[in-house]
Amino acid sequence: MTDWETLTPLLVHIQANLDQDLSLAALGSRADLSPAHLQRVFKAGVGETPKRYVMRLRVERAAFCLLAHDSTVARIATDCGFPRPETFIRAFRRRFGKTPREFRSSVRAKLAGGKPERRETLEARRFELSKTRLIDIRATHVAFRRHVGPYEDVPERIFDELERWASRRRLSGARIWMGIGHDAPGATPPELLRFDAALVVPGPFEPSGIVGYQLLPGGLHAVTTHVGPYETLGAAYAMVFPRLATFKEYIPVGLPAVEVYHTARISVHFALNHTDICLPMRRKRAERDPERTTH
Repeated sequence: MTDWETLTPLLVHIQANLDQDLSLAALGSRADLSPAHLQRVFKAGVGETPKRYVMRLRVERAAFCLLAHDSTVARIATDCGFPRPETFIRAFRRRFGKTPREFRSSVRAKLAGGKPERRETLEARRFELSKTRLIDIRATHVAFRRHVGPYEDVPERIFDELERWASRRRLSGARIWMGIGHDAPGATPPELLRFDAALVVPGPFEPSGIVGYQLLPGGLHAVTTHVGPYETLGAAYAMVFPRLATFKEYIPVGLPAVEVYHTARISVHFALNHTDICLPMRRKRAERDPERTTH
């Protein structure tokens, strides 16, 4: 049986610290397990070794950053846990078959030259979006239940499981529900996308069973309210991301994308759901690329 009480805090630590030491020895020390035992437990629960999992997350996060903003390859490499750009470029080429610059150029050219599909146009008629505003969001404690797989396949029942967990703990007050998307479709294979169904809680707690704890760091976010069925959120993101370029002094940080649901209960059957789409941003800083000629 998978030891989720051990793995869940470790997975949260990894996703929040991709630029830190995430070696097998460091992770084993954090989990208070021998490296060999952690390797076995992690592979059984996650389906990948810790090394392969960390490398994949770093490279896929970098792919998102390459498309989302104009930071140099060297800067993105450092931010995603690669101290040497040469190591990053080799790992990126193995994953995507292109250097980071080739990937950035080819995907952006494809997006610039493509025409919106008729399906996206029809989807847009099913929802409304507010203006996008920059808002400073406070750090938030959440209990969460993880889903791995396509975002559109997130089951409603995992929110119901969180509600039962909260009731057993006798959590008082109105429920504040969130969804946390850790990966970018297109960079991460659909079957490996990570989504956390989350419930705001008063403070930290010891994880139990399949319910984990994490602290969302808060900070500056571009916030857009979506009104419509949850199934149209994917089309909404496609419309929201281009808006971020209008904030000239800021760039998207990357992920996670946080959704705040204005409802007491999550139901896929409601047609007029109100959802705040919150994307982390930061102020631009001057950068130069010392690895300009590196391939």
